[in-house]
Amino acid sequence: MPLAFPFGDRKLIVACLIREADWRPLKAPWWSKKEACIIGADLDGNFFLRHCDGSVRYWEHKAQADTIIARSVREFLSKLVENF
Repeated sequence: MPLAFPFGDRKLIVACLIREADWRPLKAPWWSKKEACIIGADLDGNFFLRHCDGSVRYWEHKAQADTIIARSVREFLSKLVENF
């Protein structure tokens, strides 16, 4: 069953999560901020990033911006819900 992350007045449908063993520092022309790893993606191709400060951020390609959505990966995972 698909998982979703509550984000304001909408739910982000989690298309995939990446195992921690496969996290690598992000190197992309659109990312010029501090080190981050892609830990998942939503159905629209936006990314869930684990930032070097420990927070999880949501990167929206269309807006070219990231938003802190959880203080840690543990908090991020605890907020995932089944999407019916």
